[in-house]
Amino acid sequence: MVVIDADGHVEESVQTFIHLEDEWYRRRPIIVEFAHDTVYAPWTASWLIDVKTYPNIMGKGGGRLGTPTTSDFAKAKPSSIPSQEITDVAARLSDLDKAGIDQQVVYPTLFLMTTTEDVRFEAALYRSYNTFMADACAKSGGRIKYAALVPIRDLEESVKELRRAKRLGASSIMLLGVAWDKNLGDKSLWPFYEEAASLDIPVCSHFGWGSPAITNVFNSWDRSAGFTSATLPVMIAFHSVMGSGVLEAIPNLRFAFLEVGSQWVPWVMHQLRRSGAARKDPADYFREGRVYVACEADEDINHLIAEIGEDGLVVASDFPHSDFSREDNIGTAIMGREDVPLRVREKILSTNPQRLYGLGSASIGGRGAETAATGAQTRG
Repeated sequence: MVVIDADGHVEESVQTFIHLEDEWYRRRPIIVEFAHDTVYAPWTASWLIDVKTYPNIMGKGGGRLGTPTTSDFAKAKPSSIPSQEITDVAARLSDLDKAGIDQQVVYPTLFLMTTTEDVRFEAALYRSYNTFMADACAKSGGRIKYAALVPIRDLEESVKELRRAKRLGASSIMLLGVAWDKNLGDKSLWPFYEEAASLDIPVCSHFGWGSPAITNVFNSWDRSAGFTSATLPVMIAFHSVMGSGVLEAIPNLRFAFLEVGSQWVPWVMHQLRRSGAARKDPADYFREGRVYVACEADEDINHLIAEIGEDGLVVASDFPHSDFSREDNIGTAIMGREDVPLRVREKILSTNPQRLYGLGSASIGGRGAETAATGAQTRG
């Protein structure tokens, strides 16, 4: 069995932005550092973009991230800085080996937040990020894949970058729970979804601060801020997508909802049914392989599969993040759930993420190839 991490991360570095075109390079993000004996510690660095810091560690609309990797917070992690940044692919693969992961789909860290209001500059930042990640993935023997970024406020540019990202090998497109000032079910976004479906790329709504209007309500030091401004928007996205009719209008579109747990799904589906907002039973989309959600190893998985079936659950390590969403070894964590049928555990770790991302074990090199071959021999 090939173990697939449905959601890992990269901690962006200065190398992430070396592909910025000349027009934008002098405006590139730069690192600012804070004294170690201040209230900012251990988050002692931020990115300066258009004279604003990301993350804004203090005050309204703030948050805390593991990037830049010059911060005390990043340096204290057990994984090396080059592994966190994926500037040393061999180091990252070594960490995946230690964690028992054959293949990992990587999402950003800095861009879990909205940054510049200039959509043309945002598009340039995303192009550089996508190129950097494509180059890193190309060195991984198929073991590292990435989720591409698009400037969703500009639909024409987003479709253009989506096509380029597909050529570069992207496995998914990341959108946050609210796209700046639009719900993900908004009809103005449907042409983009049509293109994603035609290219066989899933749209993945990930934990993050995607709506400045929501983010700016909460204080970064409020312990509930991450839940209210970064977790709940993904639940909003689920309700919006399921109730919009987009999955009926675009029959081959796939969606996933990542890093917010999964036990909320039955409740939101119940609300959709009671309100009559859903065009058909939302659980059907999970059973059809159209919608996926990342579960956590200690959730009530048997209750979830009773509600949505066996084919819509994946699992994520969140590596190299060190917050409460992480799973230190997803294979051990899921396979240790002996109360869950073995076939379901294998689907969560392997079959389901393969279907979500359109992956094949034959494309996995290194540890993955050996594991896949061994598994095939064992199953006869």
